[in-house]
Amino acid sequence: MALIIVNPNPVFDRTITVNELIPGAVMRTLNVELTAGGKGINVARVLRALGRAAPLIIPTGAQDRAQYESFLETEGAQAQLIDVLGPIRTSSIYLEQVSNRVTVVNDAGHPMSKADWNATHESIIAATESGDIVLVMGSFPPDLDPNSLVSLIDGIHDQDAEVLIDVNPQCLSASLSANPDVVTPNVDEAEAALQQGRADVMDSHILDHDLTRDRAEKAALKLCQRGARRAFVTAGAAGVAMASGDQIEWAASYPVEAVSAVGAGDSFVAGLAHEWSATGQGQVVDWATAMRFGVATSANSCEQVRAGGVSPVRVQEIMSSLREKSYP
Repeated sequence: MALIIVNPNPVFDRTITVNELIPGAVMRTLNVELTAGGKGINVARVLRALGRAAPLIIPTGAQDRAQYESFLETEGAQAQLIDVLGPIRTSSIYLEQVSNRVTVVNDAGHPMSKADWNATHESIIAATESGDIVLVMGSFPPDLDPNSLVSLIDGIHDQDAEVLIDVNPQCLSASLSANPDVVTPNVDEAEAALQQGRADVMDSHILDHDLTRDRAEKAALKLCQRGARRAFVTAGAAGVAMASGDQIEWAASYPVEAVSAVGAGDSFVAGLAHEWSATGQGQVVDWATAMRFGVATSANSCEQVRAGGVSPVRVQEIMSSLREKSYP
């Protein structure tokens, strides 16, 4: 059972360390790091650390392809890059030393033509075999019809493969009609998808945990009612809600000293997919254990600066605590 990761809208992560981010002021950076980014790249990074390589399929703006490809090769990522028009977008990640606050500003990206999407679609289907799990991760390029994702899911299912969807709210909303096997939005994205709206600002992580849990559980159930076969709705430091049909289960987060929560949801997906793909064909997936493993990888990633950075030893340590509930 192979894992394939699709990253439709790649990005350069520009991680900028400042003493304090002061709106309206002129500041000097303390450190700047530029890396290949995107939800799929973060997931692949975690999976490689856990010893499970997963090939990436990425439509890559030809203007910046050489630099992006160089970053991926340096990391040891296995990727099929598909040339499309335009540049690669940038995400500006501001880390503040005085407070450990993190602010992320994501560019929308360059519009993708229908011809470029068709080439991407064909490459994904050609790479997919029976029993595979395809993870479609991240936002779609602007102006691309959200129903493009519906036809992709149908094509993956026609290959007798399964699909996990973690995309922007408009595409997530459209995708539900195709009955994706698993969806993994955060609570802001889930609610926006259900309301057919946008999630331009995501700030549920600052809310009371009990309130966030209630929102996540309700959203997970509604996503299943709308067509998802199984829904995981992440709620930041509160935890994760899992729904299938009318059944709901909650997994609380594991407390850590967080350095950066950027990519924590992607690390959850990687842990979940790692356990899902380890289940043999014809066997029943232990979704509760897979969810806890996702919580463990997510918690460990918050202890790292780089999105998707995890330590297998630390992940197993957290997983043992989750099994034994030996933490506050």
